[in-house]
Amino acid sequence: MKLSFAVIVRLTGLSLALMALTCRADNDPLVYTGIVKPIMASACVSCHGEKKQKKRLRLDSLAAIMKGGRDGAVVVPGKVDKSDLIDRIELDLKDEDHMPPIAKPQLSHRQILILKWWVASGAPGDVPLSSVKMPDDVKAAIGSR
Repeated sequence: MKLSFAVIVRLTGLSLALMALTCRADNDPLVYTGIVKPIMASACVSCHGEKKQKKRLRLDSLAAIMKGGRDGAVVVPGKVDKSDLIDRIELDLKDEDHMPPIAKPQLSHRQILILKWWVASGAPGDVPLSSVKMPDDVKAAIGSR
């Protein structure tokens, strides 16, 4: 079977792009997939994922987060003070609306700092981390993950 030059070039380009994405993971992670999604997976998705959606809220993909749930938006890009996700993770642990629930593993200070930065930065999706401005405390928190 003979492949045309154009097909070979396209396949080579696709291979290089996939290799670049693979290499990117350690050096310059994508903001949502590499930084935010693992936090959500560790603390939120067991109750707000594909199999279970309390209050019809899914937190297992960027699109689902932006869609919100039964009570509306949970993230308002660029507005930490209007984002229910941030409000709930910062509530006192004894508050019945605190997330995650008291019986579940809690987010660390570092994880909360990263989520607040993410929302404040406009909730960027899969853009290179190096393309988003970060204060030093967030850089340190991300570097220690």
